[in-house]
Amino acid sequence: MSSQGFLAIWCEIGAADLDDYRNWLTQEHISDRIESPGFLGVRLCCAVDNECSHFFLYATESAEVMKSPSYLHILNSPSPWTKRTMVKFGPFDRAAGERLVKIGRGFGSHVLVSRVRTGGVPVDAVAARDALKSLIRLPHTVGVRLLRNHRDTTAIQSAEKQMRRGVEGDFDCLLVVEALNETGALWARTALPGALQAALPGLQSHDAMVFKTIYGEAPYEGEAP
Repeated sequence: MSSQGFLAIWCEIGAADLDDYRNWLTQEHISDRIESPGFLGVRLCCAVDNECSHFFLYATESAEVMKSPSYLHILNSPSPWTKRTMVKFGPFDRAAGERLVKIGRGFGSHVLVSRVRTGGVPVDAVAARDALKSLIRLPHTVGVRLLRNHRDTTAIQSAEKQMRRGVEGDFDCLLVVEALNETGALWARTALPGALQAALPGLQSHDAMVFKTIYGEAPYEGEAP
């Protein structure tokens, strides 16, 4: 059985467009994806120190969902609302790929997110899992996931990509730590360098941002009556 896949997005929007941006996400954009075959769920977060900076993480049945005709059709058929909104994006990043490691079953109200560069050194998922167990033992931590960016999938061109600026997915792995509160996420951020060094011998660089969850969708629950 293939590993679950993911789609991760970082996006900043100007304060004047924040309300319209979130309406677009929750009323149209996210639903377009979630209702597409192979998508399992999504959470939308904003940075604890910048209300205009967002992170959202989709789970998919496999990494191949990101190459499926149905998803590519969405990317190449932007709505008028999408066309108006995407040209207003500030700093933006996006990556798609597969889940390598999952520790813990829970979701938290806050997440620590780290984009990691390893110089292309292969990841030993078993060794990485053992090393990352140190994070799940921290106070208020309830989940740890290590995800591998498939650069070829992330680089697929589309009509939506043409509306955005900058390089997307210029990293190898994504680490997401689930915490019950901001304090837990900050604990994890302090422990992050040592955990990454132990888990990923090819570690070159990483960042670390703390976000709080503000919205989510789970299509398996179905529509309200």
